[in-house]
Amino acid sequence: MNDIELIPLGKLRLSEANVRKNDSNLFIEELAANIEAKGLLQNLIVVPAKKRGMFDVTAGGRRLRALNFLLAAGKLPKDHPVACRVLDIDAAEQSELSLIENVIRLDMTPTDEIRAYKHFVNEGSDLDAIAKRFGRTRRFIEGRLRLADLADPIFAALEEGKITLDVAKAYATTPNHDRQMMVWNELSNSWQGNNPDSIRRMVTHSAIRSSSPMAKLASEADYLAAGGKIERDLFTEDGGETWIDAEIAQRIAGEKLQAFAAEVAQTSGYAWVRPILETRVTYNATEDLHQVHLEPAPLTDEEQVEADKLLETISALEAESETLDEDDEAAAAEFQSRWDAASSAYDALHDKPPVIPEEMKANVGCFVIIGADGQPTVASGLYSDKPLERRKARGGDAGEGASGNAGQGGSASSAPKPLSQKLVEELAVQRRDILAINLASNPAIALDYLIFAIADSRALYSAQALGTTLRAPSPSLYLANYPESPAHTLMADMRETLDLSWTEHRRTVDRFSAFSALDDDAKASWLAWCMAKTLEASMGIDKKAGQSGPEPIDLHDHLAALMGINVASHWRPTSANYFDRVSKQALLAHVSEVGGPTMAASFMGSKKGDLSASCEKLFAGETIVAPEVKEAALAWVPEAMRFRVLAASEPDEGAPVEHEPGSDAGDLEPAEEQDAHAGETVDA
Repeated sequence: MNDIELIPLGKLRLSEANVRKNDSNLFIEELAANIEAKGLLQNLIVVPAKKRGMFDVTAGGRRLRALNFLLAAGKLPKDHPVACRVLDIDAAEQSELSLIENVIRLDMTPTDEIRAYKHFVNEGSDLDAIAKRFGRTRRFIEGRLRLADLADPIFAALEEGKITLDVAKAYATTPNHDRQMMVWNELSNSWQGNNPDSIRRMVTHSAIRSSSPMAKLASEADYLAAGGKIERDLFTEDGGETWIDAEIAQRIAGEKLQAFAAEVAQTSGYAWVRPILETRVTYNATEDLHQVHLEPAPLTDEEQVEADKLLETISALEAESETLDEDDEAAAAEFQSRWDAASSAYDALHDKPPVIPEEMKANVGCFVIIGADGQPTVASGLYSDKPLERRKARGGDAGEGASGNAGQGGSASSAPKPLSQKLVEELAVQRRDILAINLASNPAIALDYLIFAIADSRALYSAQALGTTLRAPSPSLYLANYPESPAHTLMADMRETLDLSWTEHRRTVDRFSAFSALDDDAKASWLAWCMAKTLEASMGIDKKAGQSGPEPIDLHDHLAALMGINVASHWRPTSANYFDRVSKQALLAHVSEVGGPTMAASFMGSKKGDLSASCEKLFAGETIVAPEVKEAALAWVPEAMRFRVLAASEPDEGAPVEHEPGSDAGDLEPAEEQDAHAGETVDA
């Protein structure tokens, strides 16, 4: 049998061979409403069931569910005739047929879909009705309609498959055709022509995001009142807004920052206060200035008495904490409240503005910047607008010695001459060596110093410097744009989970003391995070002829094996980050790798853009395929992203002996040590 028959709805049931299961109930109400209004537009495919008179639906399970939904709602009778094509095939053929119907089919192209939505709008349908009718969100329909208003050359390129949907969305960030065409003419024939980020950045180059600190400071109400215009981005997850009249926002934010700077100047006593329309003090702003490091004002007698009392309270609380019942939540909360109050009060006493010497008051000032929350704030650090005279004794007054000599009948000419530069340098080196030998004998302090030095990112000089060459800078990445990376975002989030209490202190010594007081777990977390951010980029494959890129690093692969890293759980390939940027042949090879040659062959006739979109769905597990294919697709990552499995290394008799850490490569070992080392080799 292979004819269309009308079969009563009550005699149809879903076949176990139907492969669509996970999304079978999505938008059933919308599909049912469509069938009720237009009728069943496509017949079902069925096979005779073992139970006499019944039929199993092999293809068309969602349509059957929609019909049953109408049956349950009393809108269709049980004997409602349903058009079905009846086939006499076995279970294996049924599954294959269901798979073919769900996988090997072409979705409507984006431009056809856009025209369809626009047609319904022109017919008078509202967006909510269209969204419900097609099982989409209102925002999705709005985004597609925005694409309908693309400049003609860009829309034609999308229709012909010359650009991807993501590229079209980047151009549609603005409805201004002149701006779209300006960027199109500049980028369409360049290497950036298929890079949505580059296009979006150029389209909005003179605009600012509504979430930026400058926009928050200016405020949307003031911006709109001044005539500023806002465009909503329909193609990003946060649905953010773009302020296209950046000069208006800058003017408003600048006026507010200037007013705040005037208030600071009146109350602070600084010689000058300069507003900067930035979130940090820039190099250009301080290029002709000199940063000064001043000690905070000492405590008064009354404040010192109060500080001593608070220290006694804190000591008593520390003793009390040892006997505290941690299971008693009420008692623990009450204790924490008292501890926080005492600690905050003690810190507040010592949080005093720096003392500016009289001779410096005419030149020392500060900068006012925009905080991350959009509020004006005083930037950390004080600066002098003229070079400071070198003092003859650190921490002392250069004029003090002169006045003392004068009091003894001496004169300025009788004052001792300063030490020679060479002698000072030799004494400094010897002083350093004394500190070094003692530090080498105190591993605990040395470890604290090591972690603190690589964790404290402040660039300080003079007395507040770190005093070591040890640093943990992030490696240079020669990329125009940092790629979207979930793991990179997690690294930033992880830093916020670290114990940051020690970073709040102004003086380096105070920060180190606070860091040393952390428990071992907190210090270890800082060490791991600092080490992680120093990692250099490496490839997962050896370089092929003509292929550039970072070299593979065996130690990276070994570390990954030790930690059991599963790359697929951290990163998934998308059209934007991978599929749009490789050849069609590579895409077919990837499909074949997880689904076999037959699946790859089914995509041979697809355009590159459609194939890229299909690959994104397939490797995200959003395509209805056999379970083993879905499992393979979700575990797949490009070879360059994989960590290699290294073979066990064997001794290489020709390898040179490594020198001990810290020794000079040219140093010769004593004869007896050379004999002892004879024949030793190092793993390759």
